[in-house]
Amino acid sequence: MTTVEPVTVPRVDAHDDGPVRVLTLCNEPKRNAFSGDMAARLKELMHEADADPAVRCIVVTGAGTSSFSAGHDLREVLEDPETAGDPVANAAFTTPPELGTPVIGAINGNAYAAGFILALNCDLRIAGRNARFCAVGAKIGLVPVGGQLSRILDVLTYPTAFKLLATGVPMDADEALACQFVAAVCDPADTVDRAVELGKQIASASPAVVRAVKTGLRVTRSQGLDVGMALEPALAAAIRPLADGQEGVAAFLEKRPATYPDHPRDLQDRLDAVVAAHLSGQS
Repeated sequence: MTTVEPVTVPRVDAHDDGPVRVLTLCNEPKRNAFSGDMAARLKELMHEADADPAVRCIVVTGAGTSSFSAGHDLREVLEDPETAGDPVANAAFTTPPELGTPVIGAINGNAYAAGFILALNCDLRIAGRNARFCAVGAKIGLVPVGGQLSRILDVLTYPTAFKLLATGVPMDADEALACQFVAAVCDPADTVDRAVELGKQIASASPAVVRAVKTGLRVTRSQGLDVGMALEPALAAAIRPLADGQEGVAAFLEKRPATYPDHPRDLQDRLDAVVAAHLSGQS
């Protein structure tokens, strides 16, 4: 009797662990490479999570414990070489900074090429001891994109970033921890649990304030220190009418954990409107 191996369909799975939405890249036979519609589906799922007030943090990881993601499926790239540098095809990998919800990468193995871009664009990263981070562009004759020439300088010093990008030599988990590219290193099997634990710590804070924090940091990075500092009072004013401040102060005085409500569904729109009004006043 012939045993037929089950066919693994490349996909992105989603499940909730309390207030944390875990998104898992599932394509283990190809080291969780992005095949078919995986990249588009990841972007869709991240935006769905961001729109759900009950989701206070997103964790992105790869199936198994050997690879976070090897990047694009190279067979598909050979069939359509433009895929590797196409901003539309790469949109999922640069989505995390656009979201109001914090995104943590649980890097449970190799993060190469587009997998590295995705890891880079997460707000925080937890790495398994077997993790390797590799920007392959210079090695294969492609200019690094997706934040590798821009956002990377918000995360790494210039010498570290230049070495990583210009040599194409992988950075291991210990090196990544030493240069603060990752927040912690753990056993590969514990990577997701550690990321979810960190996500729950973030989730215990005011989700409205966390959104304002991420919005303020994003604007400061793109517009500069003076604009960011001037924006702070406007963001604070946008959050002040919510119940979060009253609950936080009361919890502190009563020496109990604060219980914050979910943020209003339209809060990011309100914050973005504050930013737009502030920037138009600066011009």
